[in-house]
Amino acid sequence: MVRTGAYAYINYGYENTFGGTASAITNSFGQRTAISGLTLTTNKIALGKLGQVDPTAFAYGTQNGTLGINFVLGDITSHKIFKSILGSASGAGTSGNPYIYGSATEGAATKSLIGNTFTTEIGFQGETDTMVRTLKGCVANSLSMSTSIGGTVDCSVDAVYGKEDAPSTSGFSDDATENSQPFTFAHGSLKIGGSIIAELQEADINFSQNGDLLYSIGDQQSVAGIKRSLDISGRFRASWKNDNLIDQLILQLKGSTYKETVESMGTPELELVFTNGASSAKSITITGYGLGINDHAVSGLEPVEPVFEEINWQVKRAKITVVDQ
Repeated sequence: MVRTGAYAYINYGYENTFGGTASAITNSFGQRTAISGLTLTTNKIALGKLGQVDPTAFAYGTQNGTLGINFVLGDITSHKIFKSILGSASGAGTSGNPYIYGSATEGAATKSLIGNTFTTEIGFQGETDTMVRTLKGCVANSLSMSTSIGGTVDCSVDAVYGKEDAPSTSGFSDDATENSQPFTFAHGSLKIGGSIIAELQEADINFSQNGDLLYSIGDQQSVAGIKRSLDISGRFRASWKNDNLIDQLILQLKGSTYKETVESMGTPELELVFTNGASSAKSITITGYGLGINDHAVSGLEPVEPVFEEINWQVKRAKITVVDQ
């Protein structure tokens, strides 16, 4: 008889070396964690032969896996996934000494995946077998966050990995602790150029490091991860109240008023904050530097409809400040 996700769990832990043993596979991604996709292949090659149309043999290439994870951003545990993109955090997570991932300084972003790859453990109790899969050398290609009116702050991670051995039939143990409270749209606010975006309807942000796996002759499993360009982009939709942002787009045209970014509008150029508003507030603040506007769109210019503007943007760098205690 088919079983549901009630018989499964997923944990992860960071590795000191690519594909090595993680010190503790006890991290939770967040509330309502779900596996949106899990695929493993060895890139089969069918070999033919002159004089016939059916294959005579199969050969196998590199082992390659993809992993998709969805979760709701929580106020205690979820921020740990930022390490996979921006490297280890400084600080202690208190209001006076918050965790800080990333930097406002140009060129300071971590250039290597060393210490930022993770092992993911997925357990499932099937009807006739218990399976514990260990996915090593996981590289987070992208981390996305989004929220809209009436919803939670939904996150997704798309990862690749290239090291997995046969599943274990023992050791089924969900070691992760998830005691976060979920962030919702009501906990969020957005500033552009130091000014609050009023009547915000939707907001998205995406971190992508365009990573890849490296293979070597003599081994079908990956031997290293490669970090490429770090792209941080997003979008938001809000009431169209003034011409501030369309003006910024026009100023990107060549001439005496040319502006590369919106820096002169104020500091921070972009600030996306989620806070529970309690007396001892827990919060995640994403600060963007070097903000460029990709495009400006308007909707609702018709009878008795609300008029909104939608902005797609990109920043050069980001710093994430977390208070979880």
